[in-house]
Amino acid sequence: MKIRKSFICVCGLSLALTAFFSSCAENFKPRMTISIPEPERSFPQPLKIEPMDESVSLSGRKIVIAPAEEGRTYTLSGYYKGEIHLETKNTVLKLKNAFLENSSGKSALYAREKCEISSAKESVNYIVSRGRSFMKRGAVDAKKDLILGGSGGLFIKGTVCHGVEAEDIKMKGSGGFYIEGSRRGSAISCKSFEVEEKKAFSAYLLNSKNGIKADKSINIKSGTFYLYDNSVALKTDIKKDSSKTRRGIKVSGGVFFIGGNKEFAITDDEGLDFDPASLVDEDNGGE
Repeated sequence: MKIRKSFICVCGLSLALTAFFSSCAENFKPRMTISIPEPERSFPQPLKIEPMDESVSLSGRKIVIAPAEEGRTYTLSGYYKGEIHLETKNTVLKLKNAFLENSSGKSALYAREKCEISSAKESVNYIVSRGRSFMKRGAVDAKKDLILGGSGGLFIKGTVCHGVEAEDIKMKGSGGFYIEGSRRGSAISCKSFEVEEKKAFSAYLLNSKNGIKADKSINIKSGTFYLYDNSVALKTDIKKDSSKTRRGIKVSGGVFFIGGNKEFAITDDEGLDFDPASLVDEDNGGE
């Protein structure tokens, strides 16, 4: 059983990263999209990793970061085309004007263990996956838990399938997250998604099959969310569940701007508890 709450597109006021506006005509254009700059111009320097020691190895188009101890922090800046693998638990990647790209249909960033991705203050960073693949890969593909944080800007675009994929995802910090998946994937795909109280970030989840899709639960207590032009804005996946399993979406804070989503929420019957601090429905005149 599931509950659906829909918002019908009627072309309201919009915000924009680029000069796109929503339309209810056949030639639909999203009100916001992630515009990827030419890395050679915007990020002319090759990738730099600090520290660069024996824990970092390069093989073809793959960089492996595998420190012997947990909890090490690596700062990345500059441009890299290929795949970066994180092999050790609790590794922290601090992005400081970095552009990580993979055009072979694979993830740009792959993590075998729990990790954190953080954007440095006043920095602008990109993680982009392109190409074709039968696999439903994310631009960020974390096999365990993932923390997204920092105070800079982080743009993630996954044209292969998902923007970000992980088991349990926590979002924190005071920066800006701009995440876009594909029409067959999600901006964020996970088992559970959580935001604790008093987080000041802004998250733009755009132009995907799902804005956030969680197998188990979505629990949001703060933050500012812009959910634009997704087929479903918030979804818990119940297709594989037994009749005894309960899934739910609980929003007890935060600010939500919504527009252009075919449906707002899909979850179990009585599984939607939506009580944000503020809601702006741009399809209904911003009310």
